[in-house]
Amino acid sequence: MASGIPVIGSDSGAIPGVIGEAGRIVPEGDVEALSRALRDLREQPAISSELREQGRARFLAHFTHEQVAEFTVAVYREMLK
Repeated sequence: MASGIPVIGSDSGAIPGVIGEAGRIVPEGDVEALSRALRDLREQPAISSELREQGRARFLAHFTHEQVAEFTVAVYREMLK
């Protein structure tokens, strides 16, 4: 997402929460779903372009070094209370 590449991730762990609506989520281990998602990106440039923009925007809104550091400090401060 940070580099403006459309993202496809599995539905396992925290991946869906990181990707949000800025990418495609497929069931873990579902080769057909992954193939469809990749095909969609290849055959529908508008979707690919939209996901590039959404992914980059999501990264800038939530996952810069500064934001991650601020979140980490906030967690530490909460633990010290």
